[in-house]
Amino acid sequence: MKTRIEASSDAVIAIVVTILVLEFKSPDTPDIHLVMENWRSFLVYIVSFFLIFTTWYDHYQLFKLSNKMTKNIFWANAFWLFFLSIIPFTTSFAGKFPAYRGASLLYLANIFLWVISYVYLTYCLAQSNPENAGKIKQIGFLNKQDLIIFIGGGLLSFFISWFFPIFTWVVLALASIFTLVFNRNGNARI
Repeated sequence: MKTRIEASSDAVIAIVVTILVLEFKSPDTPDIHLVMENWRSFLVYIVSFFLIFTTWYDHYQLFKLSNKMTKNIFWANAFWLFFLSIIPFTTSFAGKFPAYRGASLLYLANIFLWVISYVYLTYCLAQSNPENAGKIKQIGFLNKQDLIIFIGGGLLSFFISWFFPIFTWVVLALASIFTLVFNRNGNARI
């Protein structure tokens, strides 16, 4: 079951990244200024791309440490993939209207639910694989400090983004950098 979960996850992630890039439409005329006018959409794409790939790497590491699979792990992973699959839609919407409160908050809500589902997946993996639970919790940001940073930061971001929608992109760019720089398993072999 483990290899099937990993393979299906990899396939869904690859499709999501493909759909994400297909949302970019090339200009109808050969004018570089038209491309530059869409810099906001490109910035939103970059944030989504790095959030997905840093989490994909961690997902791989979590499953590498986990031998026992359960029904709870299967469904936790399915919920994680569900919220992941919505990212291209919310990215496209937010990319077209980055200063619109509704688009920013919808994107932020999608990412927040995706993170919550990832934390739950980590919890299920740690519960089923107690011999590696410490490492799993560390990679999956399942400790008090990280939970406060991600959940508290997410809730604070909702509040601030309500008044300043552009703040969403600052927070998510910082979250991407945080997961890249402070990854507890950064030197692990692939």
